[in-house]
Amino acid sequence: MSNVPMTRPEEALAIHETRYFHSSTFTELEDGRVLHAAGTQFNTSDDGGITWSESFSCSDTEGNPVGGGGTSLVRLSGSGIGLAAMQRPSDDSPENDRWNAHLVFWRSEDGGETWEPPVRITPPGVGTYAYQDVLLRTASGRIVLPVYIAIGQSAGPDDVKPPASGKLVNGQWASTAAHFFDPRFSASYVCYSDDDGRTWQRNRDGELIILMDWNASFSYTNEPTVTEVSPGRLLMFMRNGLGRIFQAWSADNGETWTRPQPTSLASSTAPAQIRTLPNGHLLAVWNQETEDEIKRGYNRTRVSAAISRNGGSVWEFFQNVESMHEETRVEPGPIRPVRPAEYNFDPGLPAPEREREHILPFDFHGRWSYPSVFVMADRVLIAHTYSVYEEHPTRAELILSSQKEGGFNQKLKVLPLTWFYGGKEPADNPVLARIYDQGNPNA
Repeated sequence: MSNVPMTRPEEALAIHETRYFHSSTFTELEDGRVLHAAGTQFNTSDDGGITWSESFSCSDTEGNPVGGGGTSLVRLSGSGIGLAAMQRPSDDSPENDRWNAHLVFWRSEDGGETWEPPVRITPPGVGTYAYQDVLLRTASGRIVLPVYIAIGQSAGPDDVKPPASGKLVNGQWASTAAHFFDPRFSASYVCYSDDDGRTWQRNRDGELIILMDWNASFSYTNEPTVTEVSPGRLLMFMRNGLGRIFQAWSADNGETWTRPQPTSLASSTAPAQIRTLPNGHLLAVWNQETEDEIKRGYNRTRVSAAISRNGGSVWEFFQNVESMHEETRVEPGPIRPVRPAEYNFDPGLPAPEREREHILPFDFHGRWSYPSVFVMADRVLIAHTYSVYEEHPTRAELILSSQKEGGFNQKLKVLPLTWFYGGKEPADNPVLARIYDQGNPNA
């Protein structure tokens, strides 16, 4: 069985090629329709994602567009829905800075027909950002939005710009960059609202960063995503550059968190999504790569899915949502920074020393990442970016296929719940359940 470009594609209920890139987010309206937002565009589906309406835009009651970067939808009480997005200061604002984004929240009491003006979620000061499709409504009704800040100088030592990473595809340079050499530091935290998004506060115990060694070695986290594993018990996944997804737990509905620790899931520096399925199992969707694959420039070339039936300890049923590789599961390597081996500085600077065993020519390259994940009773919708590098017929450079007329930059896949279990009906693992209960004094 081939797992390229996808595991068992014949089981998909629908696959759409779109141009929403990595802005997609979903929620279910009171009448059962699915509402999709991407940036400032909206559309709806009344058959669970199989077909979609034409796109439309929305304005709030002050006439301003609803939506923006890092778009996230959430169902509120009654017919209400909410939408969070990033905004940047206006040109004449004293805090005008291309880094200085903040998060705002719009509310609609009538399923998106009309929208109130937004309220600000994050305070002025340090720029704050969010991954798309990460708003969560917990069992208590609390709305949780994981966010992150970025601080520090934008250049490296001696004011050198970060190098560009890539590889040669058909003899021509193709970028594989993904902030592998980002000189800024980032940290995650959580905002939450107990009144359907009218007012917001943040977690009480500070930003979440990775502490590798006491007072000696720290690492960044960013683009967090959160799910509720059981009432009031939340699990956060965080992007970082250490070859793993890192996680943190909250036992008080997001007010305090454990220090981030590594999972057993191998990852490049790209964001993941974590969801709780209707049966209580966990679903992870992320960019799974080995250390060697990353070094060879295969960054973001496998979007994976895996299931945990025991609360996040053991992961099973690895599948390829989109992939250049046959393998569906890879063992994570050591916890350390992982970067492509082939990189270059601007002209006039010395060429870096590189690992020659990873400098290889290729005849094809693609990138897919930034999954959005919407769980329904019998299916899951996964949207992810999709870009393929192709040789331009008239000039010596590579272009993204999405830049061509009629091209696309996102795939939206509607997959039955059984697909995530290897084509089988979902069921608990009695061995895992017994072990999990024995280790849980509250079971």
